[in-house]
Amino acid sequence: MTPSRRALVAGGLVAVAGVAAGIGAGLWRARAARDAAAARALFALALPDAGGTTQPLSQWEGRPLLVNFWAPWCAPCVEEMPDLQRFRDEQHSRGLEVIGLGIDTAPRIREFRDQHKITLPLLVAGFEGSAIGDQLGNTGGVLPYTVLIGADGRVLERKTGRIRPEELRRWFD
Repeated sequence: MTPSRRALVAGGLVAVAGVAAGIGAGLWRARAARDAAAARALFALALPDAGGTTQPLSQWEGRPLLVNFWAPWCAPCVEEMPDLQRFRDEQHSRGLEVIGLGIDTAPRIREFRDQHKITLPLLVAGFEGSAIGDQLGNTGGVLPYTVLIGADGRVLERKTGRIRPEELRRWFD
């Protein structure tokens, strides 16, 4: 290959790389904008807790918030709930709040809370809670689904399936 042909090929590769980088940056910005809109929509909600008291999610705006979408009939959800409770107990003094958005009825969520002695806020999102999760990236509707929203309102982390204590610590540290 001649030197001028090599230069032409190299220039073409640089151009392709530049276009790919531009597309990637555009997709990242679009996702960040969707995440920001979803977080704003989440904080605009007011949902009943397991005891029936309406809780505005805006009360947790401005601090790190771990949102766990779960259901009492979901085995991995039930398995991870004690870990979420312990993590909240450990990190609450550092400003973190952990909330569970239950995809079920108030009586079932209350029964679960009482049976397992859960003190972290369990809110009743009902089956409409799946739409909230979808906005935050859970397009498959899989439970459990966990999202970490930073104090600045940005979605920082998300996990489909059971989350492990070491993942929680890595996210928050």
